Amino acid sequence: MATEYQILQERDVLKIVSRPARRNIVGLKWVYAIKWKENRTLEWRKVRLVAKGYTQVIGEDYNEMYASVARLESVRLVYIIAASWRLRLWQIDFVSAFLNSNSNFEVFMEQLKGFEEGEEHKV
Repeated sequence: MATEYQILQERDVLKIVSRPARRNIVGLKWVYAIKWKENRTLEWRKVRLVAKGYTQVIGEDYNEMYASVARLESVRLVYIIAASWRLRLWQIDFVSAFLNSNSNFEVFMEQLKGFEEGEEHKV
């Protein structure tokens, strides 16, 4: 969790401010994942900070929602090209990819549990 929080600070996406009047405050939660090796031993643990989507208001916190995914046909094409050129493929996990997107909205979120700064009325 500390690493995820540190990335948010390094990318300068967090700013502690006083709770604004008549503005929606989006809730947050931590999501945990564990990946196991084939022999049932721990490979890695991952934690991500996510917004509680049901606390968001369209037009105030966001315009549209989407998740970029690859079409199966595109993945197959990459496999075919890699096989024909005798290339190796591997998976890449982009950490904090959503921080690279553009947003026209000023979103106010709860402070992270365990990482609170300032007084109670700060967001």
